[in-house]
Amino acid sequence: MFDYSINGVSIGLVRDTRGKDSTKECPIKWRVTYRRKQVYYPFSLYLTPDDWDLLQKNTRKPSIKENRDSLQIYFDSVIKKHIKELAETDNFTFDALNVRLSRAIVNTVNSAFENTIEEQNEAGKVGNANVYKDTLHSIEAYAGKNIQFNAVTIKWLVNYQKYLEGKSISYATMGMRYRAIRAILNLAIKNNDVKESAYPFGKGKFEIPSGSGREMALTVEEVRRIAAYECPTDTLAMCRDLWLFSFYGNGVNFGDMCRFKWGDVENGEIYFYRKKTFNNTKDKKEIIAPILPPMQAIIDRWSNPNTGKNVFIFPFCNECTTEEQLKHAIHNILRLSNKQIKLVTKALELPDISTYNARHSYATILAKMRVPESYIAEQLGHANKTVTQNYFDSYTKEERITYNSMLL
Repeated sequence: MFDYSINGVSIGLVRDTRGKDSTKECPIKWRVTYRRKQVYYPFSLYLTPDDWDLLQKNTRKPSIKENRDSLQIYFDSVIKKHIKELAETDNFTFDALNVRLSRAIVNTVNSAFENTIEEQNEAGKVGNANVYKDTLHSIEAYAGKNIQFNAVTIKWLVNYQKYLEGKSISYATMGMRYRAIRAILNLAIKNNDVKESAYPFGKGKFEIPSGSGREMALTVEEVRRIAAYECPTDTLAMCRDLWLFSFYGNGVNFGDMCRFKWGDVENGEIYFYRKKTFNNTKDKKEIIAPILPPMQAIIDRWSNPNTGKNVFIFPFCNECTTEEQLKHAIHNILRLSNKQIKLVTKALELPDISTYNARHSYATILAKMRVPESYIAEQLGHANKTVTQNYFDSYTKEERITYNSMLL
C-alpha cells in the first residue's frame, strides 16, 4: 500500500520500535533505502501494535481510516513525488531529498518536534533531545497529536500553563518546556511556516514563567549519609555508587562517565573532554579528575577488568558498536540511576534528587568552602571563561587532590 521503488530507491512505511517499548505506541515513519543506507522520516503518528495491524489490513475503523487517508495523501503528493522526480533524473541523494522535504515534513508542531528530536540525537545531544521529547509528550497529552502552528496562540500558551499547574509541574520544568516550544516556533518562522505577526512570545504577549526552583545542592553531611546507606539490593548499591562517583569526579555527567576507558586513566587521574560542549568550542579543554579513595573503591566494585586501553571502565556500553547504541545504553543507565537514587534519599528522608544534583552539589560545596572560582570552572569544564579566569594557569595534581579531597 505504501511501498514504492524506482532506480534503486525504495520507500516503505514502518512502525519504528528502535530503542522503544514495542508493546506501546511507537512512531510511524517513512523508511527510505538507497545503496544500503536507510533514513527514517517522521510523520507525527503513533500507533499501538494492534492499530498498526489494522492499518495494514485496510480496516474501515474510522480512526484507522483517517490515519490511512492522511498517510496516502502525504505518500502520493509529497514523499513519493519528490523521490520519483529525483530518481528519474539520476539526481537522488539523501541531501537532495532532505532539502525537498524540509518544509513538507514539518506540517505540524508535532512533526517539527519529531524532526528536532532526531537532529539532536544524531548530533549526540541526548539531553537536549530528551527535553524536546518530554515537551512533545506533554503538549500531546494537552492538545493531541495534530497541533497546527496557528493553534499556538497566547491563549493556547496561557491555558497550557494552567494545565501544567494543575499537574503540579514546577515552574522550572515549565520554563524548559516553553523554551522548547519557543525554539520550534522560531524555526517555523525562519522556514516561513509561521508569520512573525502571529508569534505569541515576548513582552506584552506570553512571557515564559520562571521560578527560583528548589535548592539543588546537598551538603557534605548529606552526601556522607548517602555513601553510608546500606543498600538492600545490588542494583541500588550500584546506582548509588555511580551517583557518588559523579559527585567526587568533578560532577562528571553520566554520559561522559559511561564513556571512560582505561586508557583515560594516568597517574591516578582520569583525563576526559565533555562531550556536551566538545563540538561547540574552538579551544578543547581537557578535564582532569583525581581518583579519590571512594572513587577507586567504586571502580573496584563495578568496573570491567583492565585488559586494554580501549576497554570501558564501567560495563554499561560493552556491547555498543555505534554511537546510537552508546546513547541508548547511557540513557538506560541514567534513567535507572535516577529512579534508584530517589529510593535512597527517600529512605534517608533527604530531598528528592537526580543524577544532575551530583554535579551541582560538587560545585556548590566547593564554592562554599571558598575554593577558587577558576578551579571549579576548570574542573566542571565550563566552555566560557571570564577574562579574569584566563590569567590563571592550570592547577597541579596536588592542588586538584587537595581541593577535591575537601569533599570527603
